[in-house]
Order: sequence, then C-alpha cells, then structure tokens
Amino acid sequence: MKKIIVILIAVAMLIFVGYRALRNYQAKQAAMIRKVPEKVVPVRTGKPIWQEIVDKIKTQGNIQADADIILYSRVGGKIERNLVRLGAWVKPGMVVAVVNRDEIGYQYNPFEVKSDVKGVVSRVLQNPGAMITPSTPLFSLVDIDDVKAVVNVDERKIRFVKPGLGAVVTVQAYPGEVFNARVANISPVCNPQNRTIEVELTLQNNQHRLKPGMYAEAEMTESSRKSLALPMAAVVERLGIKYVFTVRDGRAHLLPVTVGEIIGDAVEILSGVSGDQPVVISGADKLEENDKVTVIGDGEKPV
Repeated sequence: MKKIIVILIAVAMLIFVGYRALRNYQAKQAAMIRKVPEKVVPVRTGKPIWQEIVDKIKTQGNIQADADIILYSRVGGKIERNLVRLGAWVKPGMVVAVVNRDEIGYQYNPFEVKSDVKGVVSRVLQNPGAMITPSTPLFSLVDIDDVKAVVNVDERKIRFVKPGLGAVVTVQAYPGEVFNARVANISPVCNPQNRTIEVELTLQNNQHRLKPGMYAEAEMTESSRKSLALPMAAVVERLGIKYVFTVRDGRAHLLPVTVGEIIGDAVEILSGVSGDQPVVISGADKLEENDKVTVIGDGEKPV
C-alpha cells in the first residue's frame, strides 16, 4: 500500500513539473511572437551657420625694458652718498651720487654724478664708502614708459608676421587682462636649435605695471576666413571617422564630414555638409545608423 502511495506522489510531482515547464515554454513563445516597439530617439536639428574663423599665431617670451642703461662717474674716488634709491625715477641732468675725490695733500670739490638719460633705477650697484674708477658701474636704469615683449615665432609662421602687425599680450601677474602691442622688429636670423625667429612687440606702459623679466604670452592674427560651423555635440566619431547625422523619412543616417578648427563649443566644417542642410545638433551621441527619430526642434542656428 505504501509503495502505491509513493508512486502516486511521484507521478503527481512529475505532472506538476511538466505543467510548469509547458507554461514557461508557452510564455516564451508568446514573448518571441509579440512585436517589440521600435526605439524612437528624440533629436533636435539645425543648419550649419557661417562663422568667421581666425587662425592665431601663439607664442611666448619675456617682457624687456625699452632701454637698459648703466651710469658711471667721470672721475674716480670714494662715493660720499647716493641720492637715488631702487625704484626712483631719474630725469636727464639729475644728480644721482656725490663722489669725494680728495687725495692726500689735495682737496677737491665733491663731484656730482649726473644722469644723461631718463629711467627708473633697477639696481644700485655701489654703496657709500665704495672706491670707484670711471669704469665702475654705479646704477642700472631702465626706461619702461614703453616696454617690449620679445617672443619666439615658429619659422613656419614667420611669413605672416610683418612690422606693424597688431598683437595681444597677457602676463601671469594680471590674469584675464590683455595688453595691446605691435610688431616692431623681426630678427634676420633663425635659431637653428628650436627653429624660431625672435620678434619684438612694443607696448605702452605708462603706469609701469609691466616689469622687465615678466613671462609673457602673445597672440597675432595669421589669417581669417568665413566657414561653416556646427555645435561640437553634432559631430560623432566612428572608427576614427567624423560623422554627422541627417534625418530622412524619420530615420537617422550617418554623413561623413571633415572638421577644422574648434571655436568655443562649435567646430568648423570643412566639407561634407552644405549651409542649407539640416543635421542633428542634439541627441547625436544616442544614435546609430537607421535609428528611428522624432524631431523635437528645428532651427537655423545650433543651440
């Protein structure tokens, strides 16, 4: 009797397991037969716009004084006193030091050392009490009403640099501020070690904010042109090739393009797209070839 009961229980379990397996199989088959809705990607389209592209020559160098002069005494002797200090403004004819030229058994009137140029004292080279000769440097003066940024321009770009060409100069001391400059002189030789040519840019410096020795960065205009541009988000890359997406019959299609300069958050389009051809400018990163799309915005300008 017990044996019959065990057999009946086993048969019941087999029937139950078989029924569950059948239901799962039927559910899977129904899911396979059921049509899955096709993915629809919302996108925004727009046309390329014409934009001025300015190619820049970027370089760096140092600020230098317009003139750097050393003052000497015309006579020898002992410095009795200095009349100017570091940072003092000196005018032509101004007395900068007094030299005692007395000798044993002889007395002379103190000799006044005068400057024959204008400038700012950048170094005091001798202190009172020092014995000097006419060849001993006393002071270093710099004329910084005008200064120059001496920069190095790549030899491949030097053909675009002409005397009088405008430039903008920035220095780390004044972040975000630009100083207008012009090309004054171009070296006649090229440095064979780094293939650059030295160029001098002149800058007005009436407030003496620019100091000789400061690191400077300069930009000059190489050329400018009108070119088509699209937002950078409109351009995608597939296997090293740049593309944009166009929309035809509600579907996205890849279109190869050649890109140029980056202008802020836009990129120059050299070829592949015409000025009146709408392309996807938002949502392109979510698309693949032949995806179904819905256009949620259409405009003349990229957003």
